[in-house]
This record gives sequence, C-alpha cells and structure tokens, in this order.
Amino acid sequence: MKLGKLQHNIYDVIMSALAVLAAVLILLDATGELTGLAKAVYFVLHGVFAADLAVRVYAAKDKHKFFKQNYWDIIAVLPLHGVLPPMPDPKVDAVLSVLDLVRIVAFLSRPLRKAQRFYNTNGFKYVVFATFMTVITGGVLIHYAEGMDFDDGIWWAFVTATTVGYGDISPSTVYGRLIAMVLMLVGIGLIGSLTSTLTSFFMDKRMKKSSDAVLDTVKAELDRFDELTPDEVDKLCRVLRSLKKEK
Repeated sequence: MKLGKLQHNIYDVIMSALAVLAAVLILLDATGELTGLAKAVYFVLHGVFAADLAVRVYAAKDKHKFFKQNYWDIIAVLPLHGVLPPMPDPKVDAVLSVLDLVRIVAFLSRPLRKAQRFYNTNGFKYVVFATFMTVITGGVLIHYAEGMDFDDGIWWAFVTATTVGYGDISPSTVYGRLIAMVLMLVGIGLIGSLTSTLTSFFMDKRMKKSSDAVLDTVKAELDRFDELTPDEVDKLCRVLRSLKKEK
C-alpha cells in the first residue's frame, strides 16, 4: 500500500525519532549502562527496524538500487553486540563493541538524510559548524586565559556567543576580556546567520506551497482543455511562464 504525503511525513518523523533513540541505547549498551527496561526497548527497536527494512526490500521494484541507496539501514540492523549473546572471547566482544560505533552512525544517518534539505539551506550546516567551533575555541581559550574549568569555559563561551550574558561567570584578565569581545562580535554574526537561515527555509517552503496551489489550479483548467477559449489558454501560458521564471 502506497502512503500518502501526510502519512509518509508522519512515518519519516516517527522512524527518525526511533533511530535517534536506538543510537542512544547502543551507546549506553557499549558503555555497559544499558539494563532492565532499556535493554528490552533496545531489542524491540531492533525488531522494528528489521521488520521495516524487510517490508521496504519486499516493496522495492529495483532491489539492487534499493540496497545501493539504503546500505546504512542494512548496517543498522546487523545483529551485532547487544543483540547477539556475549562472545566467549573478550577480544571478539571488544571488536563488536567498536562496531557499535558504526551502527550508531548508521542509525543517525536516517534522520540526517531526512533533514538534508533543511541543513543545506543557505549553507546552514556550515553556519552550525562555525558556531560549534567558535564556542569550543572560545571555551578552550578562556580556560587557559582565566584558569576556568573546561566545562565552565564552554558554558561561558556559549552564553557569550549567544549574547545572553547571564553574568554568572565573567572574565577578569585582559586576555579574557579580549577573547570575550571577539566572541561577542563573532557570535552576533553567527546567531544572525542561523536566524536568517531558519527564516529562509520556512519562507521557501511557504512559497513552494503557493506555487503548488497555482499548479493545481492550472491542472484543473487543463482537464477541461477542450472548453477553454484562446484568451484562457494565453492566460494559462502566462501563468506557467511566470512560475518557470520564479524557479
């Protein structure tokens, strides 16, 4: 059964959320902190993704193309560490634990693929990366300049870069204040870029909906093409040319 657009979007959101949860549970299992109910949830999630993959493989017309495009989903459901019983050889068990890191990447690739259009908007991924590196760099520099703990330095850098400025931690040395000044100036630009990118994404989405509505109207008119007057045909042509220019 083919899903409608709304159903498909709901399915994507649910499966992406479950993929993030599965990645967290794998990480907890690799560190030995997964017990009780969480372990049961882990097994259920593995079964859900295995069943989902089986259904999608069955429904795929071109199996070779499907496996080529969805290899991460296949890696994610491999019954490795945490699903198989513990290996008698500690070395083998250690190797499977390392392979869990690959499975974490595999699970996270699903929500990231769905969010690709979003984080590609106006170079959003580069702005996020630059913001992350700015906060980390500011935290490290203030750690050495002020002798702060590293976690306090990261907190201070984040608060300063976002221009919130709680004032719970503040620099007192000349070097610390210089770092703060640079971080404030850079932070204003980066946060502004993030805000404008988010606005651009939703505006583009709204404009796309508007153009889709116009196209639906044109299609409805074309369904009665034999009844259209020459003036109405010319009007439809002008509308289509206008849409073409916008895209």
